[in-house]
Amino acid sequence: MDAVTTLPRLSSRRLLPLLYQYGIYLVLGVMIVYFSTTNPNFLTVRNAMIVLQQAAPIGIGVIGMAFVLVVAGIDISVGQNMFLVATLVGIAMRSMEAAGYLGTVGSYAIIYAIAIVVGALLGAVNGILVARFQLVPFIATLATMGIARGVALIAGNSKVAFVPKLGVISNGSIGGVPYVVITLLVLAIVFDYVLRRTPYGRQVMAIGADPVAAQKVGIRIDRDVFLAYLICGALAGLGGVLSAGQVGAVAVYFADGNEFLVISAAVLGGTSLFGGKASILPGALIGILLVTTIVNGMTMMNASPYAYKIVRGGIIFLAVMVDSLNYKGELR
Repeated sequence: MDAVTTLPRLSSRRLLPLLYQYGIYLVLGVMIVYFSTTNPNFLTVRNAMIVLQQAAPIGIGVIGMAFVLVVAGIDISVGQNMFLVATLVGIAMRSMEAAGYLGTVGSYAIIYAIAIVVGALLGAVNGILVARFQLVPFIATLATMGIARGVALIAGNSKVAFVPKLGVISNGSIGGVPYVVITLLVLAIVFDYVLRRTPYGRQVMAIGADPVAAQKVGIRIDRDVFLAYLICGALAGLGGVLSAGQVGAVAVYFADGNEFLVISAAVLGGTSLFGGKASILPGALIGILLVTTIVNGMTMMNASPYAYKIVRGGIIFLAVMVDSLNYKGELR
């Protein structure tokens, strides 16, 4: 009798980790099948490339967020980081155009350097506030989020900045594969290697799992946490300029809510909000692919624009719930 009654319990204990690990693939498969039946144009090579292209800029931000989450931090300023970077890039492009310099290889190098440096600077501020001054990550990044948005609105005079020439990179392709997708894949491979194979990657994992133990073995927690926020900021800046190039304009609502998409995609991909666990390949990529697939499918269904906020909230709830259940299961 005891053996019979323990079977369901054993099965449930095995089922939860399996669902956590592979459930996202099941959900992605269900979404693809559903949207394919509602619109025959959904499951085409052309639309698949569109989904990948749309996912790439946010996916780059997800890679950076994985480093922050793995040290049990959070960065809710990434959306406004993207907005600030896109605004400043728009201003720089107008100056270059007036000087007749825009369109050269050098001008694009400067544009992307500005994006990465500005993003990294905002990430560095977050890192200093969290690592050096021990501020709660949510509060620290909430403050920098507001500051970044204010600076962007003042710098851009709250006007729409048109940046169509950024589309050369953001909307360009080689052999039918968009440049932004190639960029995402390269960055994912590089930072997955950093996270899994380098001393720094092992150290941030240890910090997130047990900061007290990490400090006892000599890991410099303040330095490694600072670098995590720096990486997150730099990649958010790059994602912001690529996203601006895709839409060709930077309006006051640009990148609004992207921070929640980035965080939820990272968590859905296997990075824990509680620290100590992260996945870039394939986790981060699958997470953002799921989020983008849902948005793309809803667009093709001509869904109400108000429904997007409901879906976004549902995705965030699902990500947090699954992560919490898995974390509690590990504690047992």
